[in-house]
Order: sequence, then C-alpha cells, then structure tokens
Amino acid sequence: MIMNIGSMSLITPVGVRALIAAGSVEDASIQAISTEGLAVVIKTKKETFVLGRMRGGIRVFVSVDGAASVLIQFGIKGFYVNAEGWLPRTLQKQSLAGNAD
Repeated sequence: MIMNIGSMSLITPVGVRALIAAGSVEDASIQAISTEGLAVVIKTKKETFVLGRMRGGIRVFVSVDGAASVLIQFGIKGFYVNAEGWLPRTLQKQSLAGNAD
C-alpha cells in the first residue's frame, strides 16, 4: 500500500539529527509513496515526520539502499521497510519491455 504522506510534517536532516540527539525518535521506516519512490519516515511520541530536502520538498528515494544509507548515516540501524506498491527500477524496465510486445 502506498503511504499518504500529505498530513505529515517535513523535517530536514538537521532536524532529524536534533531529534536523535534529544532521544525523541521512537521509530523510523522507509515507506513507498509511489510506484517509483520511497520516503524516510521518522516518528516521535507526538508527531510523524517525512524527511525533506534541505531546499524544501520531500526527499524521494528510488532505491531501498539509498534510503537505508541515509538512516544508517543518522545512526539509525533498525528500521521497517514497507515497499508495497513500489517497483524497483529493474522491475520497471522489465514491465516496460513486456508492454512493448
């Protein structure tokens, strides 16, 4: 299931580091937000955030590896992945090749 992130607040990488330093992060996950994109979601007791870009907007990842790398760089080594509804680039290419017949 593709996650609706419209009601979540954006948080910058600096904000994530501040939450981690304060011990406020309770959970982190990688969530499908479209068939072509994933987002990093950070939960605290009071609010759920989606990782944004420094220049604004949601940071969209095209691979689980990329999103996981960001979480690990933050020091978060345990997280949940919900990729339901997302297609990796390799499968997207296969789908397009199959539709060309």
